[in-house]
Amino acid sequence: MQTHTDTRQERFASGFIAGLAAGILATGVMLLLNILLNGVSLPEEVGGAITRLMPASIFDALHRLIGADAKRIFVAIVVAGQCAVFGLIGGLVNLATTHPVLVNEKKNGAMRLGAGIFLALILWLASGLLLLPLVGAGIFGAQLSSGTGGTMWSLGLVGLIYGVLYVLLRNWFRIREQIEENQPGAQERRARAKRTRRDILRNGGIIVGVGVMGILAWRFISNGINGANNLAQLTKNFKRKIIPAPTPNYGTLQPAPGLSSEITSNDRFYTVSKNLVSDPTVNASSWHLEVKGEVAHPFTLTYDELLKIPTKQQYESLMCISNEVGGPYMGNALWDGFPLSALFERAGGVKTGATKVVLRAADDYSDSIHLSKALEPTTLVAIRMNGETLPQLHGFPARLLVPGIYGMKHVKWITSIEVVNYDFRGYWQGQGWNDAAPIRMTSRIDTPRTDTSLKAGQKTYIAGVAFSGNKGISEVDVSLDNGATWQRTTLKKPITALTWVLWELPWTPKEGDYTVIARAVDLEGNVQDPNPASPAPDGSSGYHTVSITVR
Repeated sequence: MQTHTDTRQERFASGFIAGLAAGILATGVMLLLNILLNGVSLPEEVGGAITRLMPASIFDALHRLIGADAKRIFVAIVVAGQCAVFGLIGGLVNLATTHPVLVNEKKNGAMRLGAGIFLALILWLASGLLLLPLVGAGIFGAQLSSGTGGTMWSLGLVGLIYGVLYVLLRNWFRIREQIEENQPGAQERRARAKRTRRDILRNGGIIVGVGVMGILAWRFISNGINGANNLAQLTKNFKRKIIPAPTPNYGTLQPAPGLSSEITSNDRFYTVSKNLVSDPTVNASSWHLEVKGEVAHPFTLTYDELLKIPTKQQYESLMCISNEVGGPYMGNALWDGFPLSALFERAGGVKTGATKVVLRAADDYSDSIHLSKALEPTTLVAIRMNGETLPQLHGFPARLLVPGIYGMKHVKWITSIEVVNYDFRGYWQGQGWNDAAPIRMTSRIDTPRTDTSLKAGQKTYIAGVAFSGNKGISEVDVSLDNGATWQRTTLKKPITALTWVLWELPWTPKEGDYTVIARAVDLEGNVQDPNPASPAPDGSSGYHTVSITVR
């Protein structure tokens, strides 16, 4: 059998393909171990480090440009990047591996299985001693919830799968190439295949690049068109505060199709977290809650002990700080929990000089609230949601509720509560997001939706929700003439001042094109800010607007 001498390019290419294929499988195993057994996920840690380094303004701009799929696209990019690195490693190893200890020349240059095990060891050490400390996870993930032990075994298993599979695939490719080399016309086929691969890479890269640029350009242009409004008209007679505050126009609402339910079901309640791949699944039997720091007597609670603390019910709405004007990241639920202050009382009180309360979670998330906020009677540790045990996606076994501030402060999957005497900055504050995070008043038009076509002369309803944190809503107004005039809507009396308010306006339209705008006023008389602002770093502002055609 004649043996073709591979060029360096061919050796790298075959090694890259073997490494890429092995890397795809190894990455899949890594993600499964992370989801099922709390193993370490390198895409999660690397992606998290990238987002932490990204300023809030850039993070927000990318989110608005790409849209609601931004997180999934970013995850796909990070995972694809890891697979590409595995491929690159495979190509470089195939170039460098010529030593008889690693390659058996008597078997046509087949790589020994020991070479794959050695490669797995190198990757294990590099990931644990270099990569994880570099992204802030500590040596072999010492700073992660998986701990050093969980990180070491999961990295080791993934590395072993990659190393062994890489050797098997590399040897299979080599045998296949040698068999094909002895077939008639082999040299011509090799040259043609080489040209084809080069053309595919070049032309494919151009097509992908042009496509991505086209999509981003279209989003930029369309967002600019859709977001344009006559701000001067809206602010012409704007008054920041009405004194005295309007008396709420409470009444009975019609069941307008598309209007949000007053209570958001658990499965429809929004979920947002820092996690790129998966949120934690907490085992109640092994979970415990630490209360520590600047308290007289630190202590630890098991889940069973937590359930014995007397609870109360509280209706409260939550909104994410990344919610756009008119966005979906709002919800209202009935929560069962106990005041956070009850834990401090159990700890014998808070020491003099304490200023903040730091909360840490099972997914290594952290944030803090001011001690004065923590001591408010409506700041709860919640253990039930809408009459059910707190769902995993919403923070089981326990989460924080802090009325009046954005959802990033309502820490889920709590594992420790620490009272401190310094200015602790949490996960998102490192990117520049507002630390106090007070909710900015907002109103949303649920129905009709933008670009809806209605029939002239047929009665319909303009309806939606309004929310102002813990300040309540006294009035919601709707304009059909770009803010020149406003019509007062009917409000459904809210359950508490901590929840959103449903509103509705009956309307029998005439033919024409309409721009519908909504604004709110809180119970203190503060009027919703008409000036548009993106979510970063303080939360979004501006008036929600929809375009409607009536024929």
